Amino acid sequence: MKHCLVILALFFSVSTNAQSVGQDKSYIMSDRFPLEKYSKMKKIQKQLEKINIYDITYNSFDNTKVKGFLLLPNEEGKKYPVIIYNRGGNGSYGMVNDQYIVTFLSKIASKGFVIIGSQLRGSEGSEGTDEFGGKDIDDVMSLFKIINTIKIADTSKIAQIGWSRGGITNFQLLKRTKKIRTTINIAGPSDILKTKRKEMFVVYQNRVRNYALDSVYYSNKISPIFQIDSVLNKKESFLFMHGDQDEKVALFNSKELYKKTKRNGYKSKFILFKNSEHSLFNQVEKAINDIVSWLSQELI
Repeated sequence: MKHCLVILALFFSVSTNAQSVGQDKSYIMSDRFPLEKYSKMKKIQKQLEKINIYDITYNSFDNTKVKGFLLLPNEEGKKYPVIIYNRGGNGSYGMVNDQYIVTFLSKIASKGFVIIGSQLRGSEGSEGTDEFGGKDIDDVMSLFKIINTIKIADTSKIAQIGWSRGGITNFQLLKRTKKIRTTINIAGPSDILKTKRKEMFVVYQNRVRNYALDSVYYSNKISPIFQIDSVLNKKESFLFMHGDQDEKVALFNSKELYKKTKRNGYKSKFILFKNSEHSLFNQVEKAINDIVSWLSQELI
């Protein structure tokens, strides 16, 4: 009996947290970390004292159940800008894990940002099959419904950050909505057909819809460089970041995107990370500072 009461208490606690964010029944929330573990983590990672971290499960546009994550500042009485984080990888590879949340996303959220992201269909815990530039984009678009239920979210100040494959997501979203005010593109591809990693073409064959019918046409349809002319928000701004030792997505990709956004009249900035590879691991604190500085400037 006592055991049952404990379970009920935990369930009520999670339900209360969910209701404090929004009443939308299309998603559920749960604490990412057990409370005892989270308390210990705060002693090491001080930024965690300022935020709460949740897993979310939500219905995408076609009722596919998809996993995601949500980081919320815990200071009451304020509204905070929103960041949509677009993950890299494909399928379960590249999912946003605990380490990534603690060492990267939480440090940005603690500066006063709501961060939300999708793990995408076809990943561990989600239904469906992952696609590049297909239904995965709808999975991210579905996050706007959740954002609208978050009481502390300032929905007039929405940004997006995409890393690697997330850059494809970035530019697909910009063709569908004017709500995103600024885009940060980190080590993302420009034209997927120009990739120097032969193994990626197997991924494209498996992930890009209709790739087998016409690889050039359907690759161009999702490659960011070909989407810039179709960006809906003509006041959009862009920050590109890339390491000069990146062997997964070559440096020229960000340079190419930067130059075209500038030619098209957008406010655009490029930051080169010398002696850094794809993850910017050795300069992650600098990356965080650059991101927060840019967002503070663009979301005023």
